[in-house]
Amino acid sequence: MTLDCELQLMKLSILTITLLLSSLAFGQSKPNSEEGCDTCGLEKHSHTTPYDFSFEKELPFIASGVGLVIGSEVIKHNDHTKPYTEEELQNLDRNDINSFDRPTTYKYNTNAAVASDIIRTGVVILPALFLANHNTQKDIKGLALLTVEVVAINYGLTNGVKHLVNRTRPYVYNEEVDINTRTNDQSRLSFFSGHTSHTAAVSFMFAKVINDYHPEMLLKNKIGLWGIASLIPATTAYLRVQSGNHFPTDVIAGYIVGAGVGWLVPHLHKTKSSIAIAPYSMKDAKGLSLFYSF
Repeated sequence: MTLDCELQLMKLSILTITLLLSSLAFGQSKPNSEEGCDTCGLEKHSHTTPYDFSFEKELPFIASGVGLVIGSEVIKHNDHTKPYTEEELQNLDRNDINSFDRPTTYKYNTNAAVASDIIRTGVVILPALFLANHNTQKDIKGLALLTVEVVAINYGLTNGVKHLVNRTRPYVYNEEVDINTRTNDQSRLSFFSGHTSHTAAVSFMFAKVINDYHPEMLLKNKIGLWGIASLIPATTAYLRVQSGNHFPTDVIAGYIVGAGVGWLVPHLHKTKSSIAIAPYSMKDAKGLSLFYSF
């Protein structure tokens, strides 16, 4: 199969996933409570907002997102790890890698890498679907800010860890890969997978928000919503391993981190939860403390 054909197939797959999510998440939902909600299967649907978007509630998330992004850029700026030279490549031994990850050092597929790029970019359409739902469209400003918070927090965590760990990518061990690729400036940023963490964060955030706005969602819709939301980052993870860009442990970690951020940030926005930042002083140490409750 040619590259163009594979790209077209991936675009079609993304469109199909998006349409399925839209259908499962929104069904034939009516715009007002008098006509009910097919997503929940209720004759009358509550329009109560499950989240608190007040400034006091948002401040810790905004501060966390900004702090993590800036912190990760500082770590990146101070990361002086250099790519391998051609001479250093000769000393690499794939047998030094654990047996679970080792087979990935034989993989390298540029088509899989391109496909994962398409999914990473295409997944941003999911938050836009909040505009289409009768329950979420009224809170679109708050949900847009929530989306930015999720993406920023996940990016800060991912970017920072990558430049702290500096794990060598699988393709560096593959002698069949061209030397320029094996020695590029991305060759030691394997842990953990940013593509996987990003798609997991956005997909799980989307599913969590729709679920919270439709607390009485029909079981079949809930299974479909969470199933497809889980499938998107799983597909991305598979492609990242097949491309030779990441080890299985890289994508597993990325999936866990991204899914955790995507689920937790909306959950902590719920009106019954609380989160706050307060200064503290202990002997000669001063700083900020983070308090939260579910």
